[in-house]
Amino acid sequence: MNPAPRNVVSQPRQVVRAVLNEALESKLGGEVVVKSTTVSGRIFVVERKVAWTVLTGPGARSFSTALIDAKLVSREDVEQVMAECRKSGGNFCETLVAWGLVPRDTLRDLLCHHVTAQLETLFGLTEAQALFVPQPRSYSSQLTFDLAELTADTPQPAVPQSQSPSGPPVLLEGEAMANVKQALEEAMKIEGAFAVCLADANSGMTLGSVGGNAAFNVEAAAAGNTEVMRAKLKTMKALGIKDRIEDMLITLGEQYHIIRPLSAREGLFLYIALHRANANLAMARFRMADVEKNIQL
Repeated sequence: MNPAPRNVVSQPRQVVRAVLNEALESKLGGEVVVKSTTVSGRIFVVERKVAWTVLTGPGARSFSTALIDAKLVSREDVEQVMAECRKSGGNFCETLVAWGLVPRDTLRDLLCHHVTAQLETLFGLTEAQALFVPQPRSYSSQLTFDLAELTADTPQPAVPQSQSPSGPPVLLEGEAMANVKQALEEAMKIEGAFAVCLADANSGMTLGSVGGNAAFNVEAAAAGNTEVMRAKLKTMKALGIKDRIEDMLITLGEQYHIIRPLSAREGLFLYIALHRANANLAMARFRMADVEKNIQL
């Protein structure tokens, strides 16, 4: 059983840094989940180093977009690498290197700059809530960074003029994220629903969420339930069951929690929490199937 998440309260502009420092001091590692009125983020910590960051919100840009903008890879390259990672459980950056798409030193420099920029955005939030979710996890890459390396005045990696990014930053997931938000808002119309999100079982990150409150952090709940997904898939493999999970139901005294993997995108799952007194379980499962069909990624 994973240790319970811990809230850390601090002054504005210090909360994210304070929680990240706590995560970096933990032997377990885990994730720092950041929420503000405009930007959300996740910082993944492995062996007391920063391994990865993800931002969602206006102007946010994924690392794959940075690679495409720098003309180091094509969109088709990214899609093929991601498909391979979902299939094999491999690391995105290490796969790029292994396939000979990007030299390791170039990739490390660009990743360091990308993570540094995202941390600066998170550290600069004037009103933010941050939560450290301790979660031991193996990480199949040595492309990790000490905090000092990321908070120093790191120069932008040199990119040949022919590879200079053109145009404003774009969201690789722009249209997809709008579609996800619409689908999640539709899920919230299900009788009894009070929180819903779309999450990645491989990284534990939340790709979109609606609802929840201080008493129920849906992003932390989804991150914790990635272990439920993995355990079930591992058990099915051990038993030789060659089938897919349609959904999983967790029944509490006052709540229903439904986990529904996306059939069209392996590794992603919908997670919804409902008040048991108000919910019609059969109808909720039926409606969640419709929500899944409407998600296009």
